[in-house]
Amino acid sequence: MRQVGTLVLVGCLSLFLGSALAATPRSLVATVERVTDGDSVIGITDNGTKLRIRLLGIDAPELPYNGKLGQPYAEDARDYLDHLIGGKAVRVEVYGPDQYNRVLSVIWDEEVNVNLLMVAMGYAEVYRGAHFVAFCRDLDHAEAQARRDRVGMWAQGAKYESPRDFRRRLRLSGN
Repeated sequence: MRQVGTLVLVGCLSLFLGSALAATPRSLVATVERVTDGDSVIGITDNGTKLRIRLLGIDAPELPYNGKLGQPYAEDARDYLDHLIGGKAVRVEVYGPDQYNRVLSVIWDEEVNVNLLMVAMGYAEVYRGAHFVAFCRDLDHAEAQARRDRVGMWAQGAKYESPRDFRRRLRLSGN
């Protein structure tokens, strides 16, 4: 039984990290210059390097783009993330680049996992794209609790549309 649990954990981690991602993250400090949406920020490292950072494992509602409508709670998600980390120096655990050359990362504000908090507060769901078929329990539990409590975007009930489905329906490129 213990061996099965270990295999499930290894499988989850390998799917979570994807083949293009490093198994051990590199940690660095960056100051959040700008929050672009509910799952992306621009950060500046101590040596002046500008990073386009994509919060790993989460997917926030889509903002209006190129004349196309956005989703409910997209601006709320962006504003909440800005409230949490805008202008702050944060620890960035870098797992590698995504297909848009953003840095896939878990962001920490001291001891707070910002990616997890965005899901727990109902401003993002667990990302279910190609590299993330399975995901770690903490994010799944946070999403399930937010759904149950109808927190943030989950207050929409049956009207809720995932960011992924929204992008497909409108033929938007993105996460």
